Amino acid sequence: MELALKPVNKLTYKFRLTPQMRLSINLLQMPLIKLKEFVEKQVEENPLLNMESVKPPKEASYDFAGVEDQNYKESLITKPATLQDHLLSQLQLLADSDDAREIGELIIGNINDDGYLGCPIEDIKPKSGKITRFEVGKVLSLIQTFDPIGVGARDLRECLLLQIKAKGEENSLAGQIIDKYLAYLEKKRFEPMVKKLSAKGRCAFGGKITVERIKEAIKEIAKLEPKPGRLINTERAVRLIPDAILKRNEDKLEVILNDWEMPSLSLNPKYKAILKQKDTAEDTKEYLRERLKAGRTLIDALHKRKQTLQEVTEAIVSVQRDFWENGNFQPMTSSQIAKLVGKHKSTVSRAMANKYLQTPDGIFELRQFLNSGVKQGSGELFSSKAIKSKIKEFIKNENKENPLTDRQIIDILKQEGISVSRRTIAKYRSHLKILSYQSRRE
Repeated sequence: MELALKPVNKLTYKFRLTPQMRLSINLLQMPLIKLKEFVEKQVEENPLLNMESVKPPKEASYDFAGVEDQNYKESLITKPATLQDHLLSQLQLLADSDDAREIGELIIGNINDDGYLGCPIEDIKPKSGKITRFEVGKVLSLIQTFDPIGVGARDLRECLLLQIKAKGEENSLAGQIIDKYLAYLEKKRFEPMVKKLSAKGRCAFGGKITVERIKEAIKEIAKLEPKPGRLINTERAVRLIPDAILKRNEDKLEVILNDWEMPSLSLNPKYKAILKQKDTAEDTKEYLRERLKAGRTLIDALHKRKQTLQEVTEAIVSVQRDFWENGNFQPMTSSQIAKLVGKHKSTVSRAMANKYLQTPDGIFELRQFLNSGVKQGSGELFSSKAIKSKIKEFIKNENKENPLTDRQIIDILKQEGISVSRRTIAKYRSHLKILSYQSRRE
């Protein structure tokens, strides 16, 4: 049978983001400080845009009362994950015994913000005193497989080797330079490196070793991360500018967006008049039309951002009303909020990212109101954040000479009508950066 190629018409649908849609998405996920900088830059570049400052309303400030209640509610909000939080969560999943978890917690506690182990493994000594150096080294090797790759290294050489090994390239020219000739590299002694590596034989590295090949390998080494810890967000002291404020108005909760931190934009009527004049040059008109369109697009995108943020924040406050009244967190997901406001989950996630709500009880990040629930036998969901808060309180008040075990915490929670597994308790302790009961014993 003869085969022939023939053109065939086929109708397909592809979703493409327009420039206007891309702008709306970018503006929605920007924190307020970056948004302000972006808008000010656009005003500088577009003569058709006018910018005016906005005075804050009286509701923009509070006399914060009830400090104890404020501190309690702030304690329920999970802070941004540190490198140690990130590593502990992996340890709880991958450690195969309680001893390994205890050793791992001690190791992680000695890893600095750059990702390096800050003490010799001989100094990692659990209170039980029964752990050997070999066992500590075994757990350290496990942690060195965690994300980010290179964490737990004791020096730069080991850090880079962990990363090159993860790529399966430890026997490459770059791998050998890291392993044996890092000191030569630091001093840019290329010729001695060529001689040393050539002595291994050209076949080992796929051909003759030259200075040019050494420099190419160095480019690959430069792509590795010398400080893997900085790849994970760590807590930083920053000035938080709230995107919205929550006002109590008798028995109602009202959300007011922070418009006073953002300049008000409008289109300059002078340039619009020039555009309508008959004697205006055509190239000038073309430029003004393009700037007019850009200005309108920006103003429209900012309006959509404001509307979306208002709807999302109001939905969060509505779901978490019991938190504002009694300090009790309700289980809440981005999908739930998306359904309430009639928008896509990704839109809600962008609207919540890096956004803060000022309340009479402090300033809270919106996305940290998201929390899963632990399902009870009755089918009811109990907030994971509320359970974490209880665990934190139990351990704070425990007998330091005889700390609570995870099993004892489970029994206490059962007395309060909350049923959770031991694995869940261990996971929540990890999130709270609370060590095992053996490591807490004084």
